[in-house]
Amino acid sequence: MGIRERLSGNEAAAIAMKQINPDVVAAFPITPSTEIPQYFSTFVSNGTVDTEFVAVESEHSAMSACVGAEAAGARAMTATSANGLSFMWEMLYIASGSRLPIVMSLVNRAVSGPLNIHNDHSDAMGVRDAGWIMLFSENNQEAYDNLIMAHQIAENKDVLLPLMICQDGFITSHSIENIELIEDDKVKEFVGTYKPEHYLLNHDEPVAMGPMDLQAFLFEHKYQQAEGMRNAKKVIAEVSAEFEKMTGRKYSFFEEYKMEDAEYVVVCMNSTAGTAKFTVDNLRSKCIKAGLLKIRMFRPFPASEIAEALSKESIKSIAVLDKSDSVNGAGGASATAKCREKLTELLTLPFIRADVMTMPQTGIQLNMEAWTEGHMMLTEEQMTNLRLQVNAFLEHIG
Repeated sequence: MGIRERLSGNEAAAIAMKQINPDVVAAFPITPSTEIPQYFSTFVSNGTVDTEFVAVESEHSAMSACVGAEAAGARAMTATSANGLSFMWEMLYIASGSRLPIVMSLVNRAVSGPLNIHNDHSDAMGVRDAGWIMLFSENNQEAYDNLIMAHQIAENKDVLLPLMICQDGFITSHSIENIELIEDDKVKEFVGTYKPEHYLLNHDEPVAMGPMDLQAFLFEHKYQQAEGMRNAKKVIAEVSAEFEKMTGRKYSFFEEYKMEDAEYVVVCMNSTAGTAKFTVDNLRSKCIKAGLLKIRMFRPFPASEIAEALSKESIKSIAVLDKSDSVNGAGGASATAKCREKLTELLTLPFIRADVMTMPQTGIQLNMEAWTEGHMMLTEEQMTNLRLQVNAFLEHIG
């Protein structure tokens, strides 16, 4: 039986780290992840763990210390958020390119500016191509469980990549929830002892870490790194299955919630999924067949599996909720305009010769009542624009 507790997400992460008992933890405080190293430091000071706790002067130094520790053959962990992760940016690539399986708790927060200490996913999305495995957590339980599984995944000889566990700042990091902890001895057995194959302090096998890597070898090494990320998918599935046997809690690449006959599907990550499940239940009570696909594993990205899950014949529409805008000009109104332009271009090709009315074009934004109550409430301006659209269409078709 597990141990029932009431913990915040940060407390749960710190307790997971205590049970893992890593060789080195290096961290610098930043809201909202500060509590993780703060709580963990108490375990160091009272002798609960024998971890070397390195209090550094910046996040760049925190990741540098973790890189050095892992290269030397130690198991290293850290935690950060937002601008702290940005300050680590250089070292994140060195960690992944050097194939060092560091584990980090990332408490997601908006990256400045403007200054905001609350939750979005701009920090994680900013490093999504840095070569780190990325697992997202809907709630405190999942944040704890993901951390317990992390080292088995990252340290697998077919993977050897750093891994970050993401949870939403304040929404889960500071909110207290019921949680089931695993007994210390079971965690110790599950995580195992770190036995790196190649490391700096192995005097029987001298190795170099971080030398100049010119073109003859660079792309070979990058290919091997990409292979490690591809292999991670299989390893994550195997470790999750082993974790389920120990705890009864099942985790997949993503969670399908009431998707069996869903006609309207929401796709999202992290704590948003909890609210989305409530909304799905509410819509179901009104005979609207809604469903949810919650992405848990973002890197490696399970593209083919998600495509298959969203290809059900029953699905009529899909809404993707994102807590980070990549600000690339390819979303929203500009994307709609481009799609319309290309569609018009295709329809008016000589061998199709469709009669297309290009102007005026009016979009009507549906409010919440349109989805929940089945009717639209239009403003006077929207009504006027809609009349213009209808009259123009009637005139066009003559």
